[in-house]
Formats: sequence, structure tokens, C-alpha cells
Amino acid sequence: MQKLSNNRKIYRPIRPYRPPCYGVIIESAGWIVLAATWALVIISYEQLPYMIPIHFNPAGQADAYGAKSVILMLPVISTVAFFALTLINFLPRMLSLSETLSPLEAGRKYRGIILLLVTVKLIMAVAFGYLAFRTIQQAKGDPAGLGGWFLPVFIALTLFAVIIFMTGWLRNRYKINHET
Repeated sequence: MQKLSNNRKIYRPIRPYRPPCYGVIIESAGWIVLAATWALVIISYEQLPYMIPIHFNPAGQADAYGAKSVILMLPVISTVAFFALTLINFLPRMLSLSETLSPLEAGRKYRGIILLLVTVKLIMAVAFGYLAFRTIQQAKGDPAGLGGWFLPVFIALTLFAVIIFMTGWLRNRYKINHET
């Protein structure tokens, strides 16, 4: 707990914050998708031609090609980002909530933040898994590309998760402010 200049305190939990049951389900789904992406890339690697698509334009069509080893970057980047976001769950003090918070308020805020991060991790893992899958399929001769819907859907899902979080946060803030 930190003291502020006017003797008010900010509560920051030291131990990891555990999400509710549906948060655990979302977290587990993220881990499964991440593992499946790794499995897909490793299993498919030897069967890939030397040159594979490494970049897609906004319409979802391949517009640059490179060595097949580049496909390994998709699960690597996904894993690094996934672990970085997971670290926040285990070190909640990394989150900087500058407001004066009671333990109850802090619990609500940390819970919301952790659920947002878990959801973003799942969306990110699915996006990277889909990128790996479509890259492998196109390298094997399927001309479909990513599809023009990929980028808008990925952005919309991410924004939807943030909007849901912000709506809940503002609703709780309004509720707390009007209870006092």
C-alpha cells in the first residue's frame, strides 16, 4: 500500500490476481491456440517450399515472399507478446492505477484489467494462428490469401474487448461515486 500526500492510500495487490471462471476458460483457450500454432508451424515446416508469403496487403493477398524460416517468426512473436501480457497477471504491481483506491475498488479494477488482457491475448493468439495457417496454405498452393475481412475483424474484436472493458470500468466508477 502506498501513502499519498493527503494520507489517502492506493491499494496495489502483491500476489497474482486470479480471474473468475470464464476468465480461466478464456486464458486456457489462449494457451491452446498458442500451442496449436506452434504445432502447426513445426509440423508443416518441412513440407513448405523454400519461398513462402511473408506479407499480405490490406485485401489479404500475398504481396511479398521470403524464406520459409520466416514462418517461425509468427509463433515466436505471438509467444513473446502472450508471455509479456501474462507477466502482468503475476506481477499486478506493474499496473499503475493512480487513483485512490480501497481494497474493494482495487480488486474490481485489477479484475477488469486482467480480464481485458486475457481477452486480448486470446484475440492475438487466434490472429497469429490464423496468419500462420493461411500462410502455410498459400505456400502449399491455395490462392485464397487471408481474405479481405481479416484486418477489419481483428481490429474490431480488439476494439470490442477494450470498449466492453471501458464500459464496465465507467459503470463501476459511476456506481462507486454515487454510493458514497
